Amino acid sequence: MAVGLLIFLLGLALIFLGAATQGGSSAGGFILIGPFPIVFGSGPGGTALAILSIALGAAMLALVFLWSRRIFRGGS
Repeated sequence: MAVGLLIFLLGLALIFLGAATQGGSSAGGFILIGPFPIVFGSGPGGTALAILSIALGAAMLALVFLWSRRIFRGGS
C-alpha cells in the first residue's frame, strides 16, 4: 500500500512539474466502470496517452486475473 501511494504521489508531482515547465500539455486516461470503458484524451499527445492508458489498464486486468487464478488454485 505504501509503494502504491508513493508511486501515486510521484506521478502527481511529475504532472505538476510538467505543467509548470511546458506551455501546452496533454492528458489522457482510461476509466473502467464495470464492463463499460471510458477513454479520454486531449492536447497534442492526448491520443497516444489514451492508447497507452488502455494498454496499461488491459495489462493490469490480465495480471489481476492471473493472480486470482493462482490464489484460487492453491498456489503461492
